[in-house]
Amino acid sequence: MNKTARTLFFKRLQSDYQNLWKASKLVLDWTLFIYLLIPGIAIGVFFYMEWLEDIPFILNLIGWNGWMILLGISFFLHNIRLFTYLADQLFLSRNIPLLRRISQSGIIYSICIMLFTATLLFLVIVPFLSKIFSLSLLSSGYLWVYYLSGVSLITLWKKYAQIHISSFILSTLSYITVLALWISLSQVIISYFLLWILWVIISFITIIILANKLSYNGMHFLKIAEMDEHARGILVNLLLTNVKQQGYKLPSSKPVWLWKNSQVMFQKQSSAMIFTDAYFKSFFRNLPVLMPLVQLTALLIAVLILSAPYWTSYLFWLASIYIIVDITKNGWLGFRFNSFIELFSWKEPMLRSSLETSVLRLSSPILLVIGLLFGFLKFGLLGMLIFSIISVLLGIGLIYWHIRYVPVNKIKSIE
Repeated sequence: MNKTARTLFFKRLQSDYQNLWKASKLVLDWTLFIYLLIPGIAIGVFFYMEWLEDIPFILNLIGWNGWMILLGISFFLHNIRLFTYLADQLFLSRNIPLLRRISQSGIIYSICIMLFTATLLFLVIVPFLSKIFSLSLLSSGYLWVYYLSGVSLITLWKKYAQIHISSFILSTLSYITVLALWISLSQVIISYFLLWILWVIISFITIIILANKLSYNGMHFLKIAEMDEHARGILVNLLLTNVKQQGYKLPSSKPVWLWKNSQVMFQKQSSAMIFTDAYFKSFFRNLPVLMPLVQLTALLIAVLILSAPYWTSYLFWLASIYIIVDITKNGWLGFRFNSFIELFSWKEPMLRSSLETSVLRLSSPILLVIGLLFGFLKFGLLGMLIFSIISVLLGIGLIYWHIRYVPVNKIKSIE
C-alpha cells in the first residue's frame, strides 16, 4: 500500500511539472531570459545594494512591527496540496488508506517547498533587519526559525480552515488572530532563549497535529479535490494569462474563481478583441518581431542608468516613451499588412480599436518599468511613484494622439 501510494504521488507530481513545462514553453523562450531576466536581475541587485547601503526612510519608519507585518503577509503566498484529483471519485474515493497516504506525501512535499521558498525570502530581508535593528547572527537565526514556524502554522491552519470551517468570517478572524499573536510575540520570543525554545516546541507539536488533521480521512472529498485542482491550475493560468482562450477546459463543471471572468475565444468576444488576441499570439511567438522590442528596451534601460547623473537623462526618458510607443505601433502595422491578413476585409473602426488596445497593453508595462527605474535613479522612492505614473500617462496620451493619424486600412504607395 505504501509503495503504491508513493508511486502514485510521484506520478502526479511529475505530471504537474510536465504540464507547467509545456505551458511555459508556449510563452517563454531562452532568448527572453537573456534579454529580460539577466538585465532584470542586474537592475534588481542594483536597487537592493543601493537600498542596503542607504536604507530608505520609510523602511526605518515602519519599525519592528511593520517589518513583522510584511513578513506575515508573505505567509499567505504558500499553499498545502493534498494531490487529490476529482477523478479519484470514480475509482479511489473509497480507498481511504491509499488517498490518506497520498495526501500525507503531498503535505510533506508542500511543507518542504514552503520552508525552502520562505528561507530564500528571509535571506533577502534579513540584511535590512540586521542593519536597522542591530541584530546579531544568533538573533537572526532565532528570527529565521521563528519565521519558519509562523509560515508553517499559518499555512497549515489556512488549509484546515478552508476544509473544516464553512464561514468565511470565522476563517478570516482565525487567520488574523494567529497572525496578530505571531507579530506581537516576535520581539519578546527572539530575545529570550527559553521562550524561544518553548515556542519552537509548541509550534512543532501544533504543526504535527494540523498535518495529521489535514490527511484525508474520507470526508470533504469534493472540497479538497476542487481546491487541489484550483491550485494546480494557478501557475499554468498565470503563464497563459487566459486559460480558456488557449483551449483549456475547466477541471469540473463548477466554475473556479480564477477563470470566472474568462471568455471563450470566438464565442463572446468582439471582432476587435479577436484580432487583438491573434496579434498578441503572433507577436510573442515570432522572435524576429519580438526580439527588437526586448533588445531596445534593454538598451534604453542601460542608457537611462548611464545618463542618470546628467540633465540629458530627461531627454532620453522622454525619447524612450516615444520610441516604445512607436515600435509597438509598427509591430501591429506589420501584422495588419501581412499578406495573409490582407486577404480578409476589416472595418476601419475595428482595426483602430485593435491598434489602440494592442499598443496600450504592450507598451504600458514597459513604460511603467522605465518610469520606476528613472524615478528611482533621480529622486528615490518618491520619484518611482511620480515618474511611473507620468510615463504611463504620457504613453497613453501619445497613443491616442499619434495613432489617430495612422492609416490602418491602406498604405499609400511610394513612387
